Amino acid sequence: MVSTTPREWTVQEVCELVQAKFGKHPCWYQVKTALALYAGKDVIRCTPTGAGKTLSFWIPLLMALEEGCEAMTIVVTPLNLLGKQNQGLLEKAGLSALAVSMRNANRETWKVGVYLIAT
Repeated sequence: MVSTTPREWTVQEVCELVQAKFGKHPCWYQVKTALALYAGKDVIRCTPTGAGKTLSFWIPLLMALEEGCEAMTIVVTPLNLLGKQNQGLLEKAGLSALAVSMRNANRETWKVGVYLIAT
């Protein structure tokens, strides 16, 4: 039987996971945000541009995948360049990613996107 209760992650375990996958040490607010999201809580995070908000959304994805769960995170970015950067960083960490913009938003992209999300 599969438990529907999320695992209790420690701050140290989360930091070690992020370090192993992204080569970065997350700051306290990133870990705190990720733990709240992973626990199913609604979160509002306001920080300056470039402060690393996006990593806060990637961390729960890493946590779920580490537990063998199927997981998906959708991050909407204001710039196509930022979307491509996110895709590159996620792929470098061994995660499937797809940046969708008006240049590639067609039927073929969505077929590939569904494949990437499912694997």
